[in-house]
Amino acid sequence: MRFRKRAVEEPEINLVPMIDVLLMTLIFLVLTTSFAHESALKVQLPRAHPKQPMKAQGVHIVIDGSGTFAVDGTVVQGSERSIMRALAAHAHGPKTLVILYADRNAPYRAVVHALDAARRLGLGRIVFATKVRGTS
Repeated sequence: MRFRKRAVEEPEINLVPMIDVLLMTLIFLVLTTSFAHESALKVQLPRAHPKQPMKAQGVHIVIDGSGTFAVDGTVVQGSERSIMRALAAHAHGPKTLVILYADRNAPYRAVVHALDAARRLGLGRIVFATKVRGTS
């Protein structure tokens, strides 16, 4: 008895569903990503004449006129321990840059608390943010 040989079907991978999932994921990420840096507190920064403006990449500490703190957009209670916990959660080691945005009417005590919390965590790279003179 002679049997016919069956044609061997080669397996194939259909890429269309995978591409659809990847495109939907990409669209979701683009729509939910925030590209603008917005702080949680409204501050009026003092003006200065910087020699060279710098890009602000690091941990952002914002102190408003009443002494309320925000670390990377999250409002933190004013105790030094809570500031240290928030800084430790956002810092990526001792080389992390700490950018301090203090309102021109912020209490001196609040600025010292932020500086001391950064120092206790070993974060030595601290800069103060200001507005460039002549801009609004």
